[in-house]
Amino acid sequence: MEVVTRYGDHKSELEERIRALEGEQTSLITDISALKERLTELELERHASSLANEVEALRTEKAVLEEKISSYTVESASSTEGYQV
Repeated sequence: MEVVTRYGDHKSELEERIRALEGEQTSLITDISALKERLTELELERHASSLANEVEALRTEKAVLEEKISSYTVESASSTEGYQV
């Protein structure tokens, strides 16, 4: 009879441990999924910020080049006007 009782106690302990481990497993899976999503979001934000900086630098470079071209065009037009007969 004592052996049966010990078996029953041991079985109950194992079942309780299994439930606790399954609960922790579910919680960890949920946490990991949320962390992966957050990491992906942070990586996308960093990439978007980096691209925005690069695009702004390119816009600035384009504007500078257009301004230089414009100044040469104005100079060119002024110098050719002096040569007209």
